[in-house]
Amino acid sequence: MTAGPKRTRQQDHDPRLEAATKRLRESADQADAIEAIREIVTNLLGCEEIALFKVGHRGDKDSCDLLWSFGIDSERHGTLEAFEESALHRVLQGELHVAQVAHKGHSHYGQKSLRALIPIRLKERTVAILVMLKLLPQKVEFDEADINLVKLLSAEAGRSLFEGSANTNA
Repeated sequence: MTAGPKRTRQQDHDPRLEAATKRLRESADQADAIEAIREIVTNLLGCEEIALFKVGHRGDKDSCDLLWSFGIDSERHGTLEAFEESALHRVLQGELHVAQVAHKGHSHYGQKSLRALIPIRLKERTVAILVMLKLLPQKVEFDEADINLVKLLSAEAGRSLFEGSANTNA
């Protein structure tokens, strides 16, 4: 059995965390891992606009190429260059970035929408970045349980995405 991130007593009793962990660990290959991430983000976190960027290197610079998206315009969000550079740098270093941002153009009664950049880690390196752009209308922000799910994705999804099929054959 693979050891995951340390869990608190409160987290041990969160059925959402247990279900998400099980779903990620049972992913057979990259496509199944992406589907697991989509299920967790849409069903458990309530986000309807998601993108996953694979981190690579071009010369001496990090590059982030769109691997998969759900509910967003992939041409508009084909790269991560549109996001705040300092936030992106911190995420590449492994830091979670969650912010409330004003809607462009139309405002829903002055509400702000969530923007989250989640580092997907594997062996202490950021190998991908999960971007969440818009929560469902009835959900305004993440609570503590949601942040715990996001941290789980950061710690566990990399293994499922990039080692899942290799672990199955081992």
